[in-house]
Amino acid sequence: MIDSSLGGLSVRLLIRFLLLVGLLVSATTVAPVAMADDAPSPSAAPASSSTSPSASASSSSTSPSSSASSDQPASSPSSSGSAATSTAAAKTSASTSDSSLVATITSQPSNPSTSHQATFYYSANRPGVTFWCTLSGPGISEKAAVPVTCPVDDTTSTTTGHVTYKGLSSSRTAYRFTVEPRTTAGTGEVVGTSDTYRWRIFTVYAPAHFSLHNGPSFNRPGGSNAQRRVNLNRVIRTIRSMPGYAEAYPGRCPTDSALIPGSIKISSYSLTDRTFARAVVAASRRCISVQVLMNSHLNRKTDPAWRIMEDGLGTKTVKNGAPAASFAHRCHSACRGSGVMHTKMFLFNSTLPDTSQNTYRNIVMFGSTNMTSNAAHVQYNDLYVQRGRSALYSQFANMFDLMKADNGWHRNPTLSAAGAYQATFWPLAKSSTVDPYVRAFRSVSCSGATGGTGINGHTVVYVNMHAWFGTRGLALAKQVRSLYNKGCYVRVLYSFMSYTVFKQLHTGTGSRMSVRRTLFSHNGKTAYVYSHFKNIDVSGHVGSDTSAKVVWTGSNNFTNSGTKFDEVNVRIASRSTYNAYVKQFHWISKHKSSTVYANYSEPSGGGRAP
Repeated sequence: MIDSSLGGLSVRLLIRFLLLVGLLVSATTVAPVAMADDAPSPSAAPASSSTSPSASASSSSTSPSSSASSDQPASSPSSSGSAATSTAAAKTSASTSDSSLVATITSQPSNPSTSHQATFYYSANRPGVTFWCTLSGPGISEKAAVPVTCPVDDTTSTTTGHVTYKGLSSSRTAYRFTVEPRTTAGTGEVVGTSDTYRWRIFTVYAPAHFSLHNGPSFNRPGGSNAQRRVNLNRVIRTIRSMPGYAEAYPGRCPTDSALIPGSIKISSYSLTDRTFARAVVAASRRCISVQVLMNSHLNRKTDPAWRIMEDGLGTKTVKNGAPAASFAHRCHSACRGSGVMHTKMFLFNSTLPDTSQNTYRNIVMFGSTNMTSNAAHVQYNDLYVQRGRSALYSQFANMFDLMKADNGWHRNPTLSAAGAYQATFWPLAKSSTVDPYVRAFRSVSCSGATGGTGINGHTVVYVNMHAWFGTRGLALAKQVRSLYNKGCYVRVLYSFMSYTVFKQLHTGTGSRMSVRRTLFSHNGKTAYVYSHFKNIDVSGHVGSDTSAKVVWTGSNNFTNSGTKFDEVNVRIASRSTYNAYVKQFHWISKHKSSTVYANYSEPSGGGRAP
């Protein structure tokens, strides 16, 4: 009995064991194990993270809705056969490949993107297809970065679907999305050709946020460091406030011009300030297009700031047959003129798609300021700012683009007025037979000033000029003297003036004429301070307006060479602008000017070749 009982028990245990083995074999056949073919490549494997982005999608009205979390995928597809997310089934021994079955990503985020969610639309070239999607990248754990079934929108003639991933992180590391088509044939699975898209998510970032206001600013050479550098710092802080991409680095900026976050275009006779140089290089690393033109009198050996810019931006305006996004280029002579590139312009335009992020749009800066120590510590300079006027910005930007070709002497196009602004660029258009400054002086009538302008009904003319000599200088002096003779009040500040011009202005005049020197020297040879303005201000009867207040300012001196160089001057019809310039005129007259004629040499350094 004992033997018989033990034998019966052994038989029952054996039967149970065989049944259990049969169940395990059956389960293995139903749920195949995911294989390495479906895992992301090692280069795209994400860093381990305790949290993962979620994925969600809405289907069309003809298909069941679906939603899923890539962090916690379901263990199997839903029984309804909809596009519910599930853990990926790997290719089994019964799977076959079919290269004619193709999945295509039809819509995807930009690269780079600034959005922390990503929507993909995809399709297959036949109906009845199941999509398997994989997302890997920053913040997605290896466990979560496995294929899951993706939503299907339509299966009429082809199969389409879309999925949205939310909560994605900004990072230098790329995300990778793959969609693979699968279908069944008989009792086996058919795997088609997948499609993959890689992209990066960048954060919009600027190291500063400068409150930039319209109008002029003026430095004071003898003041505090902030007063000396007010114009330089105005440019530098604007550069630092231009938004770009925080996670960007060399080689990872977009090549598509539509995705470049903004542009900075700068031309200046001299650029020796290292703080400025570092700011423009840092802006280029945020993927901003930074293009800089300078005259050829300085180079990387004589100008450390220029060496910083050449090393950081490159020197070629064209790379691989296409315009370079960034460069630091020295024009061979002038860019379009003859001899010297003297135009000072600083242009800023943010082009981020989100308008709340690109507040620095269509900014134009011009005046007498170079980015040098002399411009801060030795010279009186102006820097005029106008933001938000697309027509004026376009005129300057288009001229910059002509200049950067650096292809010899060309006459510039004639420009129309952009609202209150009329820009003139030298070399002049062929149709321009009259010197623009002569035209400006001829537009002035000395009587009939109304509306609180002028002095006692007579127009008043202020001229603050850095260099005034030569035959052109004498011709312009005669125009100014003629205005005095006709009853205008004339006030002149000068730095480097020939004695011939001085006599033309000064001899035989009374109280309505004032000619004062801003040039001073400690040793009787070299100047330590002087005005670098190229400025005219008129209050009174100008053209048909008897109550006008108008300013002309820019880079062009009253000299012969001023007609040949790359130069700019802008007419500004603005009372507030006039008042600001005249206030500065009176400040210089009171604090640093003399009625006694003198002429000294300009100091070296800070913009002049050693």
